[in-house]
Amino acid sequence: MPEHRGFPNFAVYCATKAAVTHLSHTLRTELGLRHVRVTNIEPGLVKTELTEHITHPESYELLTGLTRSMPVLAPADIAEAVAFTTCQPSHVNFSQIVVGPTTQV
Repeated sequence: MPEHRGFPNFAVYCATKAAVTHLSHTLRTELGLRHVRVTNIEPGLVKTELTEHITHPESYELLTGLTRSMPVLAPADIAEAVAFTTCQPSHVNFSQIVVGPTTQV
């Protein structure tokens, strides 16, 4: 899925997502034996206010072009993934859930 790739002018954003993935893995190793579940939910393209905060013209065009080219996820779609994960029995943990639009390849 594209959220595991780098994008020009999005280095800090992509690095932050990678850091959260690694942090989640490490927390699972530290907290799993205490029965604490840690799930890393990685969304693909989601309709959020992120685009409104982009001031770099090329980055803005890249993101808006992607979101115009396909149906993107709604925040409620990610909320459903969170609800599904947290409603599992306490002995079940999803390490990672990658959620993306069907057409985002």
